[in-house]
Amino acid sequence: MNQSSLSSSPPVDIIVPTRGRGELITTTIASIRTLRDVHFTLWVIDQSDDDRTEQCVRRHALEDPRICYRRTPTVGASTARNLGVSLGQAPFILFTDDDCYVHPAWASSMLAELRKPSIWAVFGRVLPATHGGENATVLRGGTVAIKPVQEAQVYRGNRLDLSFGHGASMGVRRERMVQLGGFDELLGAGGPLHSWEDRDVGYRILAAGGQIAYTPAAVIYHRQWRDWDAIRRVFRGYAIGAGASASKYVRCGDPVGVAIFTEWMFSQGLRQAFSAILKWRSWPKLQVALEQFVYPWYGFVQGFRYPVDRTHCLYRTGVQPTEVVQAH
Repeated sequence: MNQSSLSSSPPVDIIVPTRGRGELITTTIASIRTLRDVHFTLWVIDQSDDDRTEQCVRRHALEDPRICYRRTPTVGASTARNLGVSLGQAPFILFTDDDCYVHPAWASSMLAELRKPSIWAVFGRVLPATHGGENATVLRGGTVAIKPVQEAQVYRGNRLDLSFGHGASMGVRRERMVQLGGFDELLGAGGPLHSWEDRDVGYRILAAGGQIAYTPAAVIYHRQWRDWDAIRRVFRGYAIGAGASASKYVRCGDPVGVAIFTEWMFSQGLRQAFSAILKWRSWPKLQVALEQFVYPWYGFVQGFRYPVDRTHCLYRTGVQPTEVVQAH
């Protein structure tokens, strides 16, 4: 490790939410332990119903004091992330998932962008995993949560362009996360309104006048282990979350929500349908695309079941949201 680079690097909290994955998280933690030129604390927030993940993480924690484990009875990836934020104190926060592993330069590359005062959040490059044959189940046209773009980009102003990346490789400045009110706990895997929490954070950053960086230098690898039934469930969750998010934006007085709703059905419905037919010739992929015309409407209507905090453009859960501590 480059000691001079490490001594000049500010501390970073890395947060990994997990639920019911058992030993799968071992590869994630092992890769994070190889990170170069960054002073980090890893927070594993475990929402599992069994002890398999806890046993795995605690083995790593005994070997590496940078690893902190927290068990919580809560449900939902966004709730877990907010809890992780509240436990740490570092000025910069990185997020990844328990079915990913990171390149040794991932954190330092993310941090290089976050240290720019104008940047509120950063997203990194996400590639299909190839470690240990883990891409053996990749289906034709069936990759999930991939961002292979090789050109850096800064997003500002345009709330319709939410193509900056995925929560599997995401970083934020702590004071900006506090300003935003954290993740929307009704969105995200395990939440009642399903996925889209990462795009929702990006939308709220852009709406508040902040900037988002995408850096291809920060690379992680996402395991593609799902079959077509699981892929359909994932994209169904995206569609519900997109509709619920658009519903929230409209109720908060932003008509761009209607455009986001329409764009989703065009890009993920119509465009993916043509891709399924003309490029992949895949009936399962076409089924996924056709559902994108239906489930956003379901999410849009479901959103009206919940009150909205217009100050932060967050759904209210009816209970006190997970605490997000003030920046130090």
